Amino acid sequence: MKKNINLAYAIIIVALLGFVPFNKTSAATVYLESSRNTISVGDTVIVNVKINAEGTTINTVDGDVAVKTGGNSVMVQEFSLANSAFGLWPRTPSLSKDGQVVSFVGGVPGGFNIEGASLFKVILQAKKEGTVTINPQNIVAFANDGKGTKLPVKTEGLSLTVKPKASGTVAEDEWAALVAKDITQPEDFIIVSGQDPSMFEGKKFAYFSAVDNQTGVAYYEVSENGAPVVRSGSVYVYQDQSGKAKLSVTAYDKAGNKKVEIGSANEGGGISWFTIIISLVVILVLRVVYMKLKKNKKNVSNSL
Repeated sequence: MKKNINLAYAIIIVALLGFVPFNKTSAATVYLESSRNTISVGDTVIVNVKINAEGTTINTVDGDVAVKTGGNSVMVQEFSLANSAFGLWPRTPSLSKDGQVVSFVGGVPGGFNIEGASLFKVILQAKKEGTVTINPQNIVAFANDGKGTKLPVKTEGLSLTVKPKASGTVAEDEWAALVAKDITQPEDFIIVSGQDPSMFEGKKFAYFSAVDNQTGVAYYEVSENGAPVVRSGSVYVYQDQSGKAKLSVTAYDKAGNKKVEIGSANEGGGISWFTIIISLVVILVLRVVYMKLKKNKKNVSNSL
């Protein structure tokens, strides 16, 4: 049986990742965009972290975004995955304890090869006068070639100037304006169950990744076998390891809109080949990232 599973892994890798050509000499570029480079104290601005594939098909990007503020002139207020090119987020954008580094790991089965693809958004609030420099760093991109080939990556930073607030003016809040317009629930999503001896102590887990193209998914709430809900990331380790657990997963976007999906640890004979393929791809992606995090001695909890 194990041989058959390994063969299935190989087939999936070849089918989804192995036949996509890429240009080894090209270098992807990770850069930052904002609607303006000068803001006032009290303003909230959206900074978009983007990537140009530049002729290369990419399936994973791992790295940091450093926010260097002169005198703590800005504060990272929020993140958004709205309109992201990534569908898998083993590590959603997260802020370091000192509030100056945003770390992330994202990917997409099959890869992408487009210019100006959005990875995620960082929402910054101006606190006092100063200059802010925001720079991608430690960026690693992987080619969609079935080998995990590392690609050269160029980075382009962004500088913001925070000026005094003019008397009698109202602070501009780009994020609040966007949230106020979002009345649409997240899109339908599927709950994929998996198990791998190298992850989560070999326990069965569920993976789900909803898409919301207005403000992005904020978090999930999971109820297992009718138990009280718990807040979760996109990975949930089953408490009931019998293989018969049933989940109710609710995805909330940043505006509070929600979408509910129901899933089971064992869907039985009605499961589709599409779901099986997605399940195997998810396991493969999570395995790579899980082992990397473990190697770096970073704890991985039951909910990522």
